[in-house]
Amino acid sequence: MKRLLPKSLIGQLLALVAITLAIAQTINIVLLYQGAQNQRIVEASASAVARIAGEVERINERGFRERRYRRDGSLRVRRNRPSVTAQSAIDEKQERLPAVEDRANRAFANMGLAVLSVEIAQAEKLPANMTNSVIGLGRERLKLRAIAHGRQQNKIEGFVIVSAQIEEGLWLNIASVVRDRNPRLVRTLLFQTVVIYLILLIPLIWLGRHISRPLKALTKGAQNFKPGAGEPLEETGPPDTKQLIAAFNDMHGRVSAMMDEKDVMLGAIGHDLRTPLAALRVRIESVENEDERERMIAGIDDMDKTLDDILSLARLGRSGGLAEKTDISALIETVADEFTDMGEKVYFSRGRRITANIRATLVRRALRNLISNAVKYGKQAEISVDKTDDKLLIHVDDVGIGLPEEQIEAMFEPFARAEASRNRATGGSGLGLTLARAIARDHGGDVMLENRKEGGLRASLILSLD
Repeated sequence: MKRLLPKSLIGQLLALVAITLAIAQTINIVLLYQGAQNQRIVEASASAVARIAGEVERINERGFRERRYRRDGSLRVRRNRPSVTAQSAIDEKQERLPAVEDRANRAFANMGLAVLSVEIAQAEKLPANMTNSVIGLGRERLKLRAIAHGRQQNKIEGFVIVSAQIEEGLWLNIASVVRDRNPRLVRTLLFQTVVIYLILLIPLIWLGRHISRPLKALTKGAQNFKPGAGEPLEETGPPDTKQLIAAFNDMHGRVSAMMDEKDVMLGAIGHDLRTPLAALRVRIESVENEDERERMIAGIDDMDKTLDDILSLARLGRSGGLAEKTDISALIETVADEFTDMGEKVYFSRGRRITANIRATLVRRALRNLISNAVKYGKQAEISVDKTDDKLLIHVDDVGIGLPEEQIEAMFEPFARAEASRNRATGGSGLGLTLARAIARDHGGDVMLENRKEGGLRASLILSLD
């Protein structure tokens, strides 16, 4: 059911209004249909009661007429006049209408007519003995016999039969046609429903587009948010939406100003820390003991690299350069060659050409960190590439002892280190995985670690291809 609902706020609002309106209109149609049905019964019974009342008054004034015969000897039949029988024309099989009977009794009483009993029933077919006592047939009279035998439905929905007892053993019976007006009623209700939908939903659709358009622009602006990049969003839409966009633009400005201040501060820190390190490096050159000098130089290089990682991590998320279409295989090969030139065991077989829009300098650095970890803690690095519809996966596999499952996620924390072989003695700032994951997420991807079944650890650099 949820899959059928629109996903947008405006779509759900329109769907809710449409469903609510459909339910209300359905209830309205049912009530109107029942009212129309009752009205047709009341109209038909009222005509029949009036005709019987007229016949009773005539009988009271003139008495019963003798049967009249035509010149050819046939019986002259009075059409549209109540038939006179010794019993009621209504049998047990027909559907009685008690509410209509009460109404008819009150009508006879109001007219001052002495009627002993009234029976009213609804019938789908006209009884054969009442074909000459029907009112409301009009032109259908010629088809009377066919209707009486149920062979033709025509526009007649049924009949209301009224039998009134005026004396013991003397009943007046007449039937009244109930017309089927449902097609006209249904067409009217459908037309009314369409008009209501148009009147209500068209303004809602316009209002929805008026609200959703600036909200979509705001959503896109938030998704592509880069401090210091892009122009302020245009403040359009209803007043509440304008205030929201204005608040976003203010926030964008404040964050950009804070990032500018942070960059200035980091630049100053970097300069203040690297200057004494450079001076110390010059002084170390005068140390006579070569082993001691090399250890001091390695320590300074390690401090310099740590400082560089910290500054790089702090500057991520800043709009520093545009993504460019890059040959991923060539990039991997370049990084791998850097390690093989230093005598490390790094393997990569260049396959088909795969390109992606990336910031090559950052991705190269992330990949370099993953390969460095593999050769440092897992003896070697074997690189492979997988591609899905929207993701590019660069796997770096080693043959080390892997990591305990419970420690894998913690390894992405800054300065986090595993125990055993992955300790501070092996070197590194402890920021390599943190920096690699930050770079990957800045490209819409991630870095994942998992132990391999055949032994060793797999680090996967995932990049978005969107």
